[in-house]
Amino acid sequence: MISSESYIFLAVLAALALVALVYLLSPMSLHDEPLLYLIGVNHARQFKYPATRMFGEAEAVREKREAFKAHIVEKIDQLDIEILAEEWSDEVPGNDTVPWQIGKARGIEHRFCDPTAIEKQARGIEVDPRKETDSDRDKRRRFWLSKIADCKQRRVLFVCGDKHFDAFAQLLESNGFNVQRGAHYDISDEEFYGPRD
Repeated sequence: MISSESYIFLAVLAALALVALVYLLSPMSLHDEPLLYLIGVNHARQFKYPATRMFGEAEAVREKREAFKAHIVEKIDQLDIEILAEEWSDEVPGNDTVPWQIGKARGIEHRFCDPTAIEKQARGIEVDPRKETDSDRDKRRRFWLSKIADCKQRRVLFVCGDKHFDAFAQLLESNGFNVQRGAHYDISDEEFYGPRD
């Protein structure tokens, strides 16, 4: 014979199982929570440089750019991404970055977040990237943050240069973003320039 305490235990266990099942089958999912998925890149994966358009590009770089593109598409679907944003300026000729192309093809909002030369001058940021200081890079990251400040309750995929990855992730987190640190996509000098004789 089963005691009344055993019946109570089984009833509680069944109730917990039912609650778990209802939660798993409910329409609300983790995809409803705000998120910023951050990817770090060598910019050669993000954008085809004008010189390589004229003189060609190493096969390794093209392959890595395709892998980068596939990763973004996978994350858009997996994480229900609503906005694609990136460290890049809309004043750069061509502006056909991988995130921009994907956003256009899939009808996803896209934002270029790097300041233009005029915006850099207005904010006291060095215009020449070769002369940029740590202070300039920090100001640029704060500018990126300002471009997506209205996205804390949305699902964003942000691409930035790998050298900014950790500092930008910390800045985002300290400003209330739920950051998921994603992949890093690098390209070595040998891959970028091709084999040397």
